Amino acid sequence: MSMNTLFSSGYCCSVGATTGKNDELTISEALCDPLIAMVMRADGVTIEEFKRLLEAAARALIANLAS
Repeated sequence: MSMNTLFSSGYCCSVGATTGKNDELTISEALCDPLIAMVMRADGVTIEEFKRLLEAAARALIANLAS
């Protein structure tokens, strides 16, 4: 299965080791991960829905850490 098949929305990127200092995926990396894409497809979740969820979670985490 090609990346274009997985990500017809235009969110293609290279997949590999994370570029950060830890082992957690960035939002961009999660949106491009082929395993996550397969689960999203099976669950009927669009990439836009998943992106909004991750961004909302990041904002909530930042707000919780600030307080």
